[in-house]
Amino acid sequence: MIKKALLLILLVWFSVQTKTFATSFKETEAKGNEIIQLFVAKKFFLIEAKVNSVYKESYSRFILEKDWEELIGTYGKYMSAKPVHYDVSPYYTFIAFKINFEYLPYIFNVSFNEKGEIIYISFMAAHKMYVAPDYCDVSKFLERKITITNGIYEMPGILSTPNDVAKAPLIIILVEAGPTDKDGAYEENKPYKDIAWGLSSNGFAVFRYEKRSNNFGIYMAKDKGAYEKFTPREDLLDDLYRAIDSLKTLTDVDPTKIYLLGHGQGGMLAPLVAKERDDIAGIIMMGANAKKTQEMMIDQYAYLSTVTPNKKAEYDQQTINAKRSMDKKLNPLTEHSKMPYEVQATYWIWLNNYKHVEIAKKLSKPILLLHGDRDYQTNTENYEIWQKALSKNKNATLIHYPKLNHLFYSGDVQSTYSEYYLKSNIPDYVVTDIINWLSTH
Repeated sequence: MIKKALLLILLVWFSVQTKTFATSFKETEAKGNEIIQLFVAKKFFLIEAKVNSVYKESYSRFILEKDWEELIGTYGKYMSAKPVHYDVSPYYTFIAFKINFEYLPYIFNVSFNEKGEIIYISFMAAHKMYVAPDYCDVSKFLERKITITNGIYEMPGILSTPNDVAKAPLIIILVEAGPTDKDGAYEENKPYKDIAWGLSSNGFAVFRYEKRSNNFGIYMAKDKGAYEKFTPREDLLDDLYRAIDSLKTLTDVDPTKIYLLGHGQGGMLAPLVAKERDDIAGIIMMGANAKKTQEMMIDQYAYLSTVTPNKKAEYDQQTINAKRSMDKKLNPLTEHSKMPYEVQATYWIWLNNYKHVEIAKKLSKPILLLHGDRDYQTNTENYEIWQKALSKNKNATLIHYPKLNHLFYSGDVQSTYSEYYLKSNIPDYVVTDIINWLSTH
């Protein structure tokens, strides 16, 4: 495959979205399509003629021909192309196309400088990288980096904003427990990115960001060693509230239409956020447990012991720790090794006292609760509890999906953790349900 020029290693995928020269998406798409058609026509010398002189050696007609012939020889004839990523910086425009060959798709990347000259070309296997689902239209939104600062902590994030909306409704994604990044990534699978791009393709701004523990593990390990207080507030809520305060001041965000989309633990915390923050207009809860967190964990360990019995001893020990953490008289200075995942006791004491179902029952703000019936982390019993608890709340909408797992990926067999790494995207009907719900509120 074509090798990346050294000077361009930092140019791909995420950069500040500042449009400093007049190149629209349509113009960039047209130039990209022109290059693709020149490949199809095997006019490699014409592609070479469009390459900036600095990069002529990297993208000569001979290298281009070799790579294209290897592609069509392996994957069959060219069928079609669709843009799946668009990026603008002060120095270049970048566009990526999903190219459908006869047998397998590939990704074609190309960057142009302000003169319209090619400064970067590559082909990448689609199954080895994130590819946006078809419901994402990269011509309709741009992304820019925004960092949320809270004391010594800086949480880098990405704001996706629709192009033609002066003040867009804003959805903030609150992530799952554990080492979950802003995209909810499992290698190439990025469910939060699917949601963000799907919503921004339909007129909504979406912010997703790195949780504190992902960037400041050393500081947090020091606090843990000193048995400092650590709860979901320090883990998620304090930084979320700072993010809300910052984002609602942006000129392209409608401060009266800010919604929280929480997944897993983020969904479980969403009712509290709606209660404590007047500026949250409604909440979306995806894969949120109704049972106590530790009860949910015990159910999960029992399930996993049957599908991966070789790890039963590990699950049994975690079950013991989970039960110990539910002790009403739990000492906040209990040894970390005796707690689930060695997270300090103050975290579990806080969760033991958190009545999220009761809070949700009394909320007057709109609630959308989504559940996958194949979710072994938050099993169907949780959904049934939510159904009963919210049956009299006229502001609540509940939807369940027979084939979806905890990541809201589709499947037909018993779900396991390894399934999260199978190449997938969130189905279009889930994103459509979210869009329809937001549009009615």
